[in-house]
Parts: sequence; C-alpha cells; structure tokens
Amino acid sequence: MQYGHFDNEKREYVINRVDLPTSWTNYLGLKDMCAVVNHTVGGYMFYKTPEYHRITRFRGNSVPMDRPGHYVYIRDNADGDYWSISWQPVGKSLEEAKYSCRHGMSYTVYESEYKDIAASQKLSIPLEDPVELWDVKIKNNSDRVRELSVFSYCEFSFHHIMIDNQNFQMSMYCAGSSYEDGIIEHDLFYEEFGFQYFTGNFEPDGFDCLRDKFIGPYRTEDNPIAVEKGQCGGSFELGNNHCGSLQKNRRKGAPGVQFLGGAFRSRQPGQREKSHGQRG
Repeated sequence: MQYGHFDNEKREYVINRVDLPTSWTNYLGLKDMCAVVNHTVGGYMFYKTPEYHRITRFRGNSVPMDRPGHYVYIRDNADGDYWSISWQPVGKSLEEAKYSCRHGMSYTVYESEYKDIAASQKLSIPLEDPVELWDVKIKNNSDRVRELSVFSYCEFSFHHIMIDNQNFQMSMYCAGSSYEDGIIEHDLFYEEFGFQYFTGNFEPDGFDCLRDKFIGPYRTEDNPIAVEKGQCGGSFELGNNHCGSLQKNRRKGAPGVQFLGGAFRSRQPGQREKSHGQRG
C-alpha cells in the first residue's frame, strides 16, 4: 500500500493517503522554539526542552492516535456543517473530502478540499523568533458567496511533563487564562514571569481560553461544542485546563488568517509577534 511519495523538486514528503496505520512525524524549528507534528497535525510545541518547557499538551500512546494537536476548524454557517483542515480530528469520510500532508524542511503544510472549499494550514517556526506560525488560506471554489467561521484550537500544557500527568489536585490550580486585545494568555503561577500565549493577525469574533468550555462535556476534539454551535463562549478562569481558541467569521473569498503561539518571560505578550502579519 502506497501512502505518499517524495517530491524531489520541493524537497517534501507528500502524504496523499492520510489514513496511515501509524504516525508520520515532522520536526519544526532549528533553535529555541520547536514543534513535533504528525500527518494529521497532532503533536506539541516546546521551548528549549520538551520536558520542562512544553507549551502545548500531548498525550503519548493515546487513543485516538496523536492527540491533541494544533487544529483549525472551518464551519459552513449556511448549514452548520464543519470540518478540520487536517483530516483529524473531525475525520470527514475520505470519499467525500480530499486531504493531504506535505512534510518539508522544518515546515508542514496540511491541505483539504470539501464542499467546494479548498483550505491549507502551514506550520512553521521563524529562525529568530520563538513563535509557531499557522498560516491559513481558504479559497471558495463555488459560484456562490460562502459564510464561514474559522476556529483555532490547541491545548496548553502546564509547562512541565510531571505536572501535566500527576497530582491533579494541585496541577489544576497552577495556571490561569485571560484574554485582552486579541491575545489569549496562559499564566503559570509557579513561574513568576512565565506565560504562554496564542494570538492572530486579525480582530477575533470570539474566543475560548478553557478547554472544557470549547470542547464541551462528554465530547472530544472531533466534535467541539463551540464549533457545532458556531460561536465561542468567551471563557477564561484562574485554574482548570486551558486552550487557545480564536474565532474569525469570514465571507469567502476574503483573505486567509494567521495564528501565532509561543512562550515568553515578559509581561508584554503578543505585541512583537503581531508584526508577522497585518490585522484584517
């Protein structure tokens, strides 16, 4: 069974059958900021060390495989149907939708085509900046105007592997989240100046900082309640599990969006990072 091929000209491995029996992983970043992502954008991001400075959470040997990840959802507001740019987590039938993954040299591109909407999500890490960029492009290939909503999702780590995996009576109170001026900030209470953030190059139409509010009770990343309803709830809290979810409503074709995530030891988050893209 052939799942992909090497593109020698672009120096990429192209996976055009995404229902692989096991994970196909790429490594992003060459200096302090790094990420490990698979062919369905499951994976995690870390700063210098994945043990002590993990930014996004990852559950090894999980079922479903390689969860959570750095996801982008698209919702068609005309009928409420939604999907993810990468095949997982929503997992539309491969008979109805087309997906591919292109692992390059320190970047990965995910592409989809569904209901006459072509979309791509490129993950990369600039050499000199400790941020992960999500460059999202959406194209309307139909002959009608489309009303779409775009949602990001990543789950923040408590920064230390051990805190992520034991003593939840303590760890659930070791961090808090807030939102201001388009920036989600995840504060680490046991690190005086440490925080993680998520933002974009646009004015959001909604946000959620709490994982369980975005996903909803007895649900998974497959079917988050905020995407199903078409509106984030504006959640944040001192304690609990946190996420980076920003919502942007789009009338296609309008241009794409760009998300940014990372970690800093400063009290002025996001200002320099927004310079990677113009707001729109």
